[in-house]
Amino acid sequence: MSTIRMTNAVPVMPGDSDVEQRSFQRLLKTYPVEVIKLDFPMPETGVQMRCCDISMGGVCTETDSAPYAMGETCQIKIHIPLLNKCSPGFFKVYENDAEQYFTALADVAWVRSVAGRFLIGFRFINVHSDQETALETFIQRAFAQS
Repeated sequence: MSTIRMTNAVPVMPGDSDVEQRSFQRLLKTYPVEVIKLDFPMPETGVQMRCCDISMGGVCTETDSAPYAMGETCQIKIHIPLLNKCSPGFFKVYENDAEQYFTALADVAWVRSVAGRFLIGFRFINVHSDQETALETFIQRAFAQS
């Protein structure tokens, strides 16, 4: 079992076997995330979580409970300030970050209990091409500045 080290309130998992299997660079950010399970009837509101890291392939979130199980499909809505400035579409003209969200369908890839909290990994399965391009540009710019 790997140990998890908390650095700047973002879980870091250096000994995790998933690290070697990752195809995408992960950006450590703590964005607010809303997750809604795709189910009938659709809930009006989702579960509020916190992003630990994000990549082109998915997002790791942290929450107080484990409301989702592996394999469940959810809608993910991540508030990413200034994301629209990276959009190839018409949204890049908006400089207000009040409604800048990355939205995707995602499957629950894994769930882990850590120190009384839960880490949940979501794998993106359906993303609009403009949003995908915006996220890719955003992540590239973030790593270029560091």
